[in-house]
Amino acid sequence: MIGVVAILVDETLTRTSRFALPPLAVGMGMYLPMSLTLIIPLGAALGYFYNRWADRAGGDVERKKRIGVLLATGMIVGESLYGVVFAGFVAGTGSDEPFALFSGFNGSIAEVIGVAAFAAVLTWMYKRTRTIAGSEPVSAG
Repeated sequence: MIGVVAILVDETLTRTSRFALPPLAVGMGMYLPMSLTLIIPLGAALGYFYNRWADRAGGDVERKKRIGVLLATGMIVGESLYGVVFAGFVAGTGSDEPFALFSGFNGSIAEVIGVAAFAAVLTWMYKRTRTIAGSEPVSAG
């Protein structure tokens, strides 16, 4: 019933205003934990700013946007593959934290270090992608 109501509200909002209530987003918000749900709007914001850069940079805008989408999908697939490999290490070692580098620190400091490292890698990846997207494509012939 919630899905039907979400679709009806979305259709009504889409036809009467510039707002929407995507049913998929409602569904994901209902069953995913907050630690995963919070990442979705952050990824959407990154995509928005990347696409704005592609529009302002000129040249082959669609190519630039496709490369940005490839980066995002690669990150999703990479996270999924890492999850499978990590589960194997957890099962193999019997430890919930087989790769704990900062076990001497309390949890909050290790989390801050992890978030900072993730932000640094993400920044590097998007800068590298912008460099690749800004270069001329190699012709097949």
